[in-house]
Amino acid sequence: MYLNILIVIIIFTVIGITEIVPIKKNNTKKELTIYVLFFTTAFVLMTLYGVGVKIPKISEGLDMIIEKII
Repeated sequence: MYLNILIVIIIFTVIGITEIVPIKKNNTKKELTIYVLFFTTAFVLMTLYGVGVKIPKISEGLDMIIEKII
């Protein structure tokens, strides 16, 4: 379990450094804000998945909404 979390942290750190640094150099605040928002969401979801939390599938929820509309 701890190994999964460590792997997630290492991978996200490497990706974050290689992706966020060029965005910061270009001074694009909107792009940086959106990227960090999605990046943080993905990091939290992957960390929870690594711990063993069952994450619901979004397709099942969308199916229920579409069935109610139709």
